[in-house]
Amino acid sequence: MTSPSAEAAALARNAGPSLHKLVSGFPADQRLRQSADALVIIGRQLELVMQNQGLEADVAIGTLRFSLFRLHQGRIAQLAPHCRSITVYGEPDVEPPDIAGVEFVALTPGSPLAQEWFLVINSPFFWGALLTQAVAERSNGTVRRYLFEGVLTADERVVSRASLLLSLIQRRPAPEISGHFPLANRAHWAQVAYNLATHSEAERLGLLQSLAGLPDLRDLAALHKQPLEVVLPQVCATLRHHANTAGDVLYRLDNNDLVPVVWSQPTQPSSLSAQSGILGQAITLNEPVLVTLDVNSQEQRLLPEAHAAAAIPLVAYERVWGVLLIGLREVEPEESSAAAAAIGVAALLERLLADRTALPARSTTSQLPTNIAPYSPPDRAPEPPSSNGFGGPRIVPLDEVPLASPKASRGLPETSQGQLAPNSGTNTNDASPTPNGALGTGAVGFGLPSWMRGPTAPQPSRTAVPAVQTPVEPQIDRSWSTLQKRMMGALIAFDQRSAEQIWSEACSMYPTEAICTDLLMPVQIAVGEGWHRGEVSVAAEHFCSRFVEGKLLNLLNAYVDNPGGPLAVIGCAQHEMHELGAIMLSLFMRWSGFRVIYLGQNVPNSTLEDLIRKLRPQIIGLSATTVEAAHNLTEAGQIIQRIEPPRPQLIFGGMAFYERPDLRTRIHGQLLEGDVRQIVRDLATQFRK
Repeated sequence: MTSPSAEAAALARNAGPSLHKLVSGFPADQRLRQSADALVIIGRQLELVMQNQGLEADVAIGTLRFSLFRLHQGRIAQLAPHCRSITVYGEPDVEPPDIAGVEFVALTPGSPLAQEWFLVINSPFFWGALLTQAVAERSNGTVRRYLFEGVLTADERVVSRASLLLSLIQRRPAPEISGHFPLANRAHWAQVAYNLATHSEAERLGLLQSLAGLPDLRDLAALHKQPLEVVLPQVCATLRHHANTAGDVLYRLDNNDLVPVVWSQPTQPSSLSAQSGILGQAITLNEPVLVTLDVNSQEQRLLPEAHAAAAIPLVAYERVWGVLLIGLREVEPEESSAAAAAIGVAALLERLLADRTALPARSTTSQLPTNIAPYSPPDRAPEPPSSNGFGGPRIVPLDEVPLASPKASRGLPETSQGQLAPNSGTNTNDASPTPNGALGTGAVGFGLPSWMRGPTAPQPSRTAVPAVQTPVEPQIDRSWSTLQKRMMGALIAFDQRSAEQIWSEACSMYPTEAICTDLLMPVQIAVGEGWHRGEVSVAAEHFCSRFVEGKLLNLLNAYVDNPGGPLAVIGCAQHEMHELGAIMLSLFMRWSGFRVIYLGQNVPNSTLEDLIRKLRPQIIGLSATTVEAAHNLTEAGQIIQRIEPPRPQLIFGGMAFYERPDLRTRIHGQLLEGDVRQIVRDLATQFRK
């Protein structure tokens, strides 16, 4: 029989608002089931879009309970100056930190929302939601770990409903958003897809599967390691399958010609002049051009099933690679979901193109044909600029589109193994630049389409895609406390790039010794404590340890021994694999004038006697984190005592001697406790006498 208290608890869990219920009707193939590690990484990619592009978004974050927020505190504090608002929801198990621009909302313990991990982003140019619910993964009837089930979506309706529901919880109006720009949103989601596909943890965690709600971007991003002859045919196939486009042609710019590379028609289209129709306008304007088609236009002949078309320039390193022409089934192109899908695919394709080619040495303007007259639209009444002065794709009336006669067909290409699929006109195995057709290697990070970078002339379209303004860099607090929180947040999110940036900032301001003791070690300790509490995964703890170890080893190898200093041999006890303490001790001893030989993990006891007789060190230092390794240290001390004088002094330490204080007295040596700087100063004083 169920007790009244159990029934009350069950009612509490099911009562109250829930964001997860908003997506409970999503089909199974669009749902995700992920670990906390994966959710942190996914959320981090969404954060970086807002932060790097300076998008003023309203952000809502659900962290289950406030104590878990400290894992993300550094990242969110850095994001806050870029956002219009950030609200954090969770059980109030601890007092939340005071962060400018961040508001905390306490949830009833056990309520549905307190069991949900979520991130809701809403801005005119980028929106999306990660809505999940914690579920227990059981093994033999016991909870082994918690996973999260839910949805990652760019659906504007879900985001609006989630924002409304959260505003009702706070009893305040929902934030007002001055219109949404679907084309800009899709380009930003292309950035997310690329970053997830190329993340170091992508395969282990299956990150791309989280993009089931954006299957076109997911499928194309999955090909990021494939050669172009595999990628290019899939661009059009993906759009036809997922966006139901009414035909498509992918052109590559070769001198003054647009040469078809992939097409949906039964026969190969003819090459076109680079100044013809909306294709030429897209190149000249360097932005997408959308038109409603006329029966006499060349685009209508190319796309007989389409009522409208979109021409999207593909640019790598500011040089035109080609144009993607897409047929739309809607009469009004600005209302077409396929147009937004094509923008996202084109943005992702630009990045994949840039990854596979060499940075051109020629001028960035040499790609463009020299005989194209600047596009000059007819006079029209001036219209107000789009939001924030951003420009966008042209919605071009048909009477503005010059018609051009297609050139003579070059015939169907001969296909052989290693070439493109039958509906392809160019073999792209050769990545070398073509005359006036070169493109460059991928830039560091994701490059948004060129028409979204930098302000352009205002365009009269409600679907205008904004050019991203360069955000003003806010004043950054680089105190030790802030750097620690930022570093911890980056490492838990497996964000190597941000962690390296924080490391560089610290190195530019503080001495190396302080960076080790006031940044690296506190972060490592905090992550380890989070792992013990079950808040940090084993993988995240290992990632953090490898980062810290790498930095310490680089520093250790960068400094030269003092030739006349006393010799110290440092390592880990037999069967001990945790070496952070031993590396730190070696580094500070080298800085203090010791000659240091660092042996690393798992130093067998059987090697100690020969090693000591050969090197005759003044100090042997061994660390032990586990009780097993501490017992092995007892044997090591006995081995050293059997060696004839002069025998080295044994120094030892590690967590094992805090867990089992009785082991300290069993070892013939000196236990190291306290601050590593003072320990090494005392040793240096002792051995200089």
